Amino acid sequence: MQLYLAPLQGYTEFLFRNAYARHFGGIDKTIAPFLPSGLGVTVKHKRIKDLWKEHNELIPIDPQILGKSAPEIVPVGKYLFDYGYDTLNINMGCPIPTIRAKMRGSGILAYPEMVEMLLEKLYNELQNKISLKIRLGNESAEEVKALIPVINQFPLKELIIHPRIGTQMYEGTVDLDSFSWCVENAKAPIVYSGDIFDLATFKKMQNKFPGISRWMIGRGLLFSPFLPEIIKKNDCSWVKDELYRFWEFHNDLEDEILTYRDRPKNQLNKLKEYWRYFSQAFNDSENIFFKISRAADFENFRIIIDEIRKNGIWRAGLTENDQFTFIKFL
Repeated sequence: MQLYLAPLQGYTEFLFRNAYARHFGGIDKTIAPFLPSGLGVTVKHKRIKDLWKEHNELIPIDPQILGKSAPEIVPVGKYLFDYGYDTLNINMGCPIPTIRAKMRGSGILAYPEMVEMLLEKLYNELQNKISLKIRLGNESAEEVKALIPVINQFPLKELIIHPRIGTQMYEGTVDLDSFSWCVENAKAPIVYSGDIFDLATFKKMQNKFPGISRWMIGRGLLFSPFLPEIIKKNDCSWVKDELYRFWEFHNDLEDEILTYRDRPKNQLNKLKEYWRYFSQAFNDSENIFFKISRAADFENFRIIIDEIRKNGIWRAGLTENDQFTFIKFL
């Protein structure tokens, strides 16, 4: 079994990945948040800072790019291959409306002929191994049934599937019936991605899809950084004795942010963004995040964090009975 860290734009960049790897285990590989297309024929090294080798010594990583045409993607693919990355992941799953509207991300999934033309050119012009990250479609899960036969023509390294459609964003439930169809009909090795928040859910999914050996975790890891280890150990009872690791990780993450972000306001806002997720691991999460979101400066922020460290109650076990709610900024 392999566990992948999902590419969460704005969250799982190198400063998070490195802090995480120093304090937690269980992740075998990560997909980097996507590089935008259109970096130009001559790629500037500073534009791929998240992929610099010195920033990625702790967890194996595959680069990801968002684009819909070969001229956008090929120069970046070639640059990354020469730099030492032999695999390129193509993002065909991003559900952000402005991206979908440009037929990028999940917006391309309704056009299998475009996907076919893109993959043909990539395989003709790149030495990189290619993997895809897709959804079941853009507006309908029926779209994947036209897409899979096209994808099957190419020797993909792996196919990462999030079983929602683009217009859903992250709302509603995952469509496991359509995912089952993909498992039965796709030739490439499949990675399951979507709504793994606790051990019980993972075990149910593993029992339902025994042929799947690669699993991607995103928001669930931010809700509980212990989750990959919990899954690997098949046990969550030990977490209550090791909560100090979360706070050591938090201190490390703060140091990374202070090192690589320039302005104090940006530094503070970045930490607040992470606490939209971290707060979910504690009882009274909405009140905790309300206080953090109102912190005016680092002094006030650290007072609140110290209070949580001393008095916050970690939600026991983080089981399937716990309901996570993604808190929006107030």
